[in-house]
Amino acid sequence: MLEKIVNCLRKGFCSKFTDLMLRTACIVAFYGFLRCGEFTVSKAAQFDPDINLCIEDVVFHTDLVVLKLKQSKTDPFRKGINIKLHKLGQLICPYKTLLEYIQVRKEFSPINQTDPLFITIDKKPLERQYFLTCIKKVLDLCGFNSSHYNGHSFRIGAATSAGKAKIEDHLIKTLGRWSSDSYIRYIRVTPASIKSAQNRLSRI
Repeated sequence: MLEKIVNCLRKGFCSKFTDLMLRTACIVAFYGFLRCGEFTVSKAAQFDPDINLCIEDVVFHTDLVVLKLKQSKTDPFRKGINIKLHKLGQLICPYKTLLEYIQVRKEFSPINQTDPLFITIDKKPLERQYFLTCIKKVLDLCGFNSSHYNGHSFRIGAATSAGKAKIEDHLIKTLGRWSSDSYIRYIRVTPASIKSAQNRLSRI
């Protein structure tokens, strides 16, 4: 499904910038197992750089990009969580897409480090409802029943794809930051394991 959404946005759905922004948000949400509220805001006016995802929360390294979530459902004390997205060498790659988006974003509008990561063409923070409305329209164009999808669909889809790819349960729970089984915290998950899991996701 992600591939069909990405292809539709590549062909042209809205403006060039909006299509790239939506494509990047979808890919990052999928590979990062993100909840919709972790990369969008309820209302643009409510954007808070101390809480919401900013430009400064994206750090590129040679083989991976780190996305820092300042708060999330599984981080009640707001210590921050680092989401590692590896360079996969696939057509759909979170590293490559995010790098392209950041470069285009800089050309589109001067940026400060505390500016929202995802913005609309009118330079406002990406709102949850706007994102969902756009994606539902894309899903309809792809032949899917958009009424079956909501803000958790990328997270659920990533988990489902991970299961199909036969990724181990503890890795899925680590990737998705689920804490239902306390034993997960005692299992060492190496960066190589996470990269391997993301590579397998890209083949589904």
